[in-house]
Amino acid sequence: MRYTAVAIALHWAIAAAIFVNLGLGWWMSRAIEVAERQAAAIAAFQIHKSLGLTVLVLSVLRLAWRLSHRAPPLPASMPDWQRWAARGVQGALYLLMIVVPLSGWTYVSAQWRGDAPLHVPTLWFGLFGVPHVFDATAVDAAGRKAIAARNFTAHLWLAWSMAALLAVHAAAALRHHFLHRDDVLTSMAPRRGAGLVIGAVVLALIGLASVSGMRGGVDRAPRIASAAGGWIVDSGSEIAFSGTNAGTPFRGRFTRWEADLRFNPLAPNPITAAATIETASATDGDTLHDETLPLPEWFDVARYPTARFVATRISPKPGGGHTVEGALTIKDRVIPVPPMDLVVDGDEMHIQGRFQVDRTEANLGMESDPLSEYVSRRITVEIDVRARRPAGP
Repeated sequence: MRYTAVAIALHWAIAAAIFVNLGLGWWMSRAIEVAERQAAAIAAFQIHKSLGLTVLVLSVLRLAWRLSHRAPPLPASMPDWQRWAARGVQGALYLLMIVVPLSGWTYVSAQWRGDAPLHVPTLWFGLFGVPHVFDATAVDAAGRKAIAARNFTAHLWLAWSMAALLAVHAAAALRHHFLHRDDVLTSMAPRRGAGLVIGAVVLALIGLASVSGMRGGVDRAPRIASAAGGWIVDSGSEIAFSGTNAGTPFRGRFTRWEADLRFNPLAPNPITAAATIETASATDGDTLHDETLPLPEWFDVARYPTARFVATRISPKPGGGHTVEGALTIKDRVIPVPPMDLVVDGDEMHIQGRFQVDRTEANLGMESDPLSEYVSRRITVEIDVRARRPAGP
C-alpha cells in the first residue's frame, strides 16, 4: 500500500523547501554581519520568509490531507516501541512544520532586531505583501523587544530540533529500505505523476526565489502635471534621488508631482517656482524598497502624502540665466535647498540642480537605521525640469 499522489507531492515539496530554508537561515544570519554580504543577506531574508510561509501553508494542507486519508500500515514485523517512536517523530514533525514558520512570522511581526526597531515588510517572493501577525504599532518598544527576543530564540531552537528530527526520520527510512528491505520508504517514493508535481512545485519555488530579488518595484503610474496658468512641464522631466543601501547603490525617482512655474518679465518678481510631490510615488525599482518607503518612519504617506518645494529667492547670474534657492518641506521638516540653475530661453525654461538631504534632518528611517548602518545618511536629490510657455489666448 502506498501514500496518495497528493500526500507524496506535498511531502517532498515541503521537504525540499525546509532543506533549502535551513541552509539559507544558517547562511544569512552570518552574512548580515558582513558589510560586503549585507545586500545579499537582506534579499535572502525575504526568500527565507517566503519559503517559511510556503512551508506553513503546505503543511496545513498536508495535515488536513493526512487526517482525511489513511496512511499505509507500518510493517507487521516492527516492534511496538518502534511504532510508537515512528508515530511520535511524525507527529513532532507535523507540529514543527507549523510552529517553526509561525514563530518566525511572529518574530518579524514585532518589527524589532536585537536592540533596535527594524521596520521591514514581508513580501511573498516579491509578489504581494504579507500582513503581520499583530499590529506592532499597538505594542510599546519594550513589549516588541520582548516578543522579538522570545520568538527569535524559539525559532532558532525549534529549527535545530526540526533538523535533528528530520535526520532521525531520514535515517529510519533508509534503515527500513536497506536493512529490513520493507516498503516504508517506497510507499512515499514518488511515481511518475507525483514526481512531475513535485518537480513542478520545487522548480516554481526556485524560480520565485530567483526572480524575487530582481523584480521591479510596485507599478506607480507616472503623472507629471502643471499648475493651471503655469508653464507646461515636459513629461521627460525628473525629480530623482540616489544613495546606497547595504553598500549597494540605488537610484530612484518620484513618478507623480506637479510644478507651478511662471515667468512674467514685467512683474517685480518675474520668476516663481514651486512643486508638490506625492511621496507615495517614490520608487527605485526594488519591490522591498518601494514597499518600505511609504511606512511611518520613512515618508509616512498616511500623514504626509506630499512634500513641497517653494522657491524663496531667484537671482540673476552675471553671465546670463538665474539661480533659484528654496525650501523643501518633508514631514513638516523644512530643509534649505542650495542654488540651482534656471534658464529661460524664449518659450522654454530649464531648472537643473543637485543637492543632498541629510536623513536625520528629514527624519527618514531614523528608528530602524539611526546610525546609517544600512542606508546612506545623505541622499542625493537631482532636479531636471524642462517646461515651455503655455499657448496664448
